Amino acid sequence: MFKNMKKHSNTKTTQKYKEIKHQIQRETRNAYWDYLENIICYDESVETSQKQKKFWNYINNMKKDNTGVAPLRSEGLLVDDTKQKAEILNRQYHSVFTPENINEEFPTLSDNYPSMQNIHITTKGTEKLLNNLDTSKATGPDQIPARILKQYSTQLAPHLTYIFNKSLERGAVPSDWRRANVIPIFKKGDKYLASNYRPVSLTCICCKLLEHIVVSNILDHLDTFQILVDCQHGFRTKRSCETQLITLTHELTQNLHSNIQTDLIILDFSKAFDKVPHQKLLRKLDNYGIRGTTLGWVSAFLRDRVQQVVLDGEASSQMPVVSGGPQGSVLGPLLFLIFINDLPQSVSSKTRLFADDCILYRQIKHTDDCLTLQHDLNNLAHWETTWGMQFHPQKCNSLSITRSRNPHKYSYILKGHKLETVDTAKYLGITISHNMSWEPHINNITTKANKILGFLKRNLQIKNEDTKSQAYKSLVRSNLEYCSTVWSPHTQKHKDKLEMTQRRAARYVTHRYHNTSSVTDMLNHLNWPTLEIRRNAQRLTMLYKISHNLVAINPQEYITPPTQLLTRHNHPLHCQTFSTRTDYFKYSFFPHSVVIWNSLPHSIITASSLNQFKTLVQNHLSSSY
Repeated sequence: MFKNMKKHSNTKTTQKYKEIKHQIQRETRNAYWDYLENIICYDESVETSQKQKKFWNYINNMKKDNTGVAPLRSEGLLVDDTKQKAEILNRQYHSVFTPENINEEFPTLSDNYPSMQNIHITTKGTEKLLNNLDTSKATGPDQIPARILKQYSTQLAPHLTYIFNKSLERGAVPSDWRRANVIPIFKKGDKYLASNYRPVSLTCICCKLLEHIVVSNILDHLDTFQILVDCQHGFRTKRSCETQLITLTHELTQNLHSNIQTDLIILDFSKAFDKVPHQKLLRKLDNYGIRGTTLGWVSAFLRDRVQQVVLDGEASSQMPVVSGGPQGSVLGPLLFLIFINDLPQSVSSKTRLFADDCILYRQIKHTDDCLTLQHDLNNLAHWETTWGMQFHPQKCNSLSITRSRNPHKYSYILKGHKLETVDTAKYLGITISHNMSWEPHINNITTKANKILGFLKRNLQIKNEDTKSQAYKSLVRSNLEYCSTVWSPHTQKHKDKLEMTQRRAARYVTHRYHNTSSVTDMLNHLNWPTLEIRRNAQRLTMLYKISHNLVAINPQEYITPPTQLLTRHNHPLHCQTFSTRTDYFKYSFFPHSVVIWNSLPHSIITASSLNQFKTLVQNHLSSSY
């Protein structure tokens, strides 16, 4: 009996202990989430930028996918010392530079454009740049913060203007402005390989201001004489990944609709920005009319540059930068565009460029077309050797766009390496398939979006709906809608797959997981329109931009006004519909968007501004569904 009483007493003690333990765990978790909610949730009494910064600091810290530098492998050993890791990274970044061959003759350039005017800077312009500075940006080697420059813009503007003008006149750049602190950012692959960390250069803010002025003037010159090739959509006004993809996929679907095979070669430059030889770049600048004091200043900007890797407060030794432009500078991207501007002239096939992302493609009607495309590949290899660049054949591949049962097959070769033939290829974040089906892309983005949503459910268990809604829109919905004007689905199966992700997110934001809860009510409560409505609105918005020349897509090349006169059933911007016999062309961007566009009321089409058009279209589509 005594033993039974003792056993019963122990059981009650254990049960009581477990109850107290579980209670403490619940209260600890609740206290943690309450504390977190107080820190990161949006509050009208606190400056929005501060809340956003804390929110994103928390999210990035929880992701832990690209923070810090892991132990790096060097000579077969893993190195964990911060100073040594900085040295390893600096040696890696220095190894990819292209040493200048001073005895090499410059290649012949056929063009010779008029000279651009010398740049003169005004105090008013400098003050405007100072006032537009983002105070959250990191400082460069001179340690002058943007906050000070912005706060005392009126007092500093005259002095900086004098320095800027003298720097341009004399073709001289201060030594601090030619230094860079390099921050390594992990890309993908094995974290112990230094080559998998991207170098981002932090340069002096004052120098960046002058770079902005130089870039603006050079772009005006390039635009005046239409020097940059039209197929280049990177780092250019009115152009983006979306404009590039819309025009490319329209051409591919048109060919497919006409039973014409299109072979694409997706090319990958190896360390493109770092390999540009300075003297050859300056030769091209001179050829395009960028001469005089501007060319002298650019030459001084590139000459005798040094960089050091800064990692967790430790800095490596300084190493010279003998080629390329610093990644993170303002001028660097424009210089790269100018350097590869003549690449399309070396081939007879079509090219598409977005900075260093390059596609070579051609209609294939018989085997001779394959041979021509191969010849163009050889020409690109010759161009690469001539100008000191380097393709990475192992990362290049070929894709044939066709639905034919007996397509033309050809094994393309680049620099002696047989390119891999694939059924799907990723270009500018979009998965293009051999039959122009968007199922592989939709599968990829929904998988990624659901993983991110799961991450939020685990790491953002707070009550505030506004913050959770903001997290969903920023991290999940942005993935589901990236360039959706290009790939918007027409089958109910794919539409439902996308909508299911948003419906799961609605349950998460409202914290209503019971199976009897109405998700439609949740969506109405959150004021979230369906993704299909948003995609149609985005397509119409893009068509509005094209019609009003707000993007660099010529409307005359893609849409045609109807031949009949204006009637009560159409509006002033009514477009001729496309003749289609296949769904993949019928529901592509231009054919499908034009049909919806023609059905819009006159009051929406004649909206006086883009923002007004967006609002009217969103309301119209929401009320129509």
